[in-house]
Amino acid sequence: MTAPATSLTLRGVRGGVGVSSLLAALGHALEGLGERVLLVDMCPENLLRLHFNLPLGEKDGWARATLDGHPWSASAWCLGNHMHLLPYGCLTVQEQAQMEVYLRREPELWARRQASLASHFDWILFDLPQRLPGHCLLGTCDLSILLLEADVACHVLLQQPMTEGLLLVNRFDPASTLQRDLLLVWQQTLSSRLLPQVMHLDTAMPEALAHKQPVGHYAPSSLVALDAASLATWLLTRRAPLAGERAVPTGSAEQRVTLHAKAGVEPAAGG
Repeated sequence: MTAPATSLTLRGVRGGVGVSSLLAALGHALEGLGERVLLVDMCPENLLRLHFNLPLGEKDGWARATLDGHPWSASAWCLGNHMHLLPYGCLTVQEQAQMEVYLRREPELWARRQASLASHFDWILFDLPQRLPGHCLLGTCDLSILLLEADVACHVLLQQPMTEGLLLVNRFDPASTLQRDLLLVWQQTLSSRLLPQVMHLDTAMPEALAHKQPVGHYAPSSLVALDAASLATWLLTRRAPLAGERAVPTGSAEQRVTLHAKAGVEPAAGG
């Protein structure tokens, strides 16, 4: 028996809370713990790739390949010994709408793709967009995390009906009285959903993107990089029981897809 990949989705309670940067940091941290990681960008903005020094003019990605009728798995990039990236690809606004319609019409598409990749990775991490429900149809995911900041906008949105999932506070500034108060309120009212740690506000995170690197590579001793490492360790403790529940025979007849990854991309100099 072997355990399939653990799938995790990261999505913002609202836009601009740092989902792509955090997912890049988390993938890097998990790889540092010896895990095999696939990062999948489901966002038309196609920004996740910029954390790994992919050329700005690179247009390939799984969505581009899907629309063009090419093998989607050939769009993967090898980022190291144990980490791969599937960018979204460059699409026009009209093509993005076309992809949304297609994904709604084929709601099992990514469930099948996940199954085909299960034996190749320990983790499949999805960067989910805002307000594109078709792009969020991934089948069953083991861990769904909603990212938020300790501000009034996120607090108001938490009072409204929204997707279930664990809650993770990003860019937390302990010097802010408002943020400390909001976190205390959430700890009292949302304790069953709130993750036991926060991601601290740290200038190393935007600087890492400017250097086209995940923060753990750019500034491994920074506070936010250490936060990402702690989060990765916590996730490993959650993965063990999940894997036990979902163990499948090694000789499963499920069709497998081997990623025909492009050449690895070295991190940009600096940092």
